[in-house]
Amino acid sequence: MANKTSAPPPPAKMPPAKAKKPPLPVPPKVAAPPPAAKRVAKTFTVQDWDGDIEGHKIILHGKYGMGKTNLAALAPTPVFIGGLDAGGSKIKHPVTGENLKVIPGVESFQDVRDVLHQVEIFDPYETVVIDTGTQLQHLGLLYTFATVRGPKECPKCTNIEQYGWHKGYRHLYDSMHHILGDLDPLVKRGKNVIIVCQSIQTKVSNPGGEDFLRDTPDLQTDPKANVAADYMSWADHIFMIDHHNVSATEGKAVASGGRVIRVHPEIHFEAKSRTIDPEYATVAFEHKADDNIWQILFGGE
Repeated sequence: MANKTSAPPPPAKMPPAKAKKPPLPVPPKVAAPPPAAKRVAKTFTVQDWDGDIEGHKIILHGKYGMGKTNLAALAPTPVFIGGLDAGGSKIKHPVTGENLKVIPGVESFQDVRDVLHQVEIFDPYETVVIDTGTQLQHLGLLYTFATVRGPKECPKCTNIEQYGWHKGYRHLYDSMHHILGDLDPLVKRGKNVIIVCQSIQTKVSNPGGEDFLRDTPDLQTDPKANVAADYMSWADHIFMIDHHNVSATEGKAVASGGRVIRVHPEIHFEAKSRTIDPEYATVAFEHKADDNIWQILFGGE
């Protein structure tokens, strides 16, 4: 029986040849950036530290009705940043009886920062007055709410505690610290700065005995974000308007010596001066036109 031969298998089909992709365009050659300029260190010298060309940084505090705005108005050619405390609009210059000079329309914390950056507006004046720093801090809190995002559960905070443990107080501290940086260029241009504050009693922790109360400018005193301490460290002078010779009889307090300006500190109130001699522990402020403190500070005595 003849062998049957099997037919050869059909040739395998070859896949169709792929069309060649056109070559990618060659990007144009970009010139290499010039090498970074080598930093040249400053050359420093030694010279006299002449603080007379700079202005004075002053915090003026006291209880309401003690004459803080009147006293600020007696400083050399002052201009007030308006809108922070409308009470100043009702006060005339204690000597001339004229209206105080004011920059109107300052209604927000950012407005304060903006006007402080327009340094030329202050050229005709020797003294810039923020009245009051206490109200400025209220505006600073609103600014913080508007610009600092809160935690995921409360991204838009309306209360400082909503930021979390001490975080809100730190945010407010940071906001308020900007103002000091805004004021420094004015001081370097020779302008005096007065920040008027209300006074408040704060409890002082005393490791060596009982805690006690101290009169301080009414600014935040959170131990981890102390705005009051930041501002008082910045200031050259802290003046406190106070009653003199206060005594208490049968629960009634009487001041027999009128008003004075505390120039140097005691344990129960904040005050200081970097230039006024300690012999001036207090300076008389007997009437609303009494400018003794400015005469002493600016060379009148």
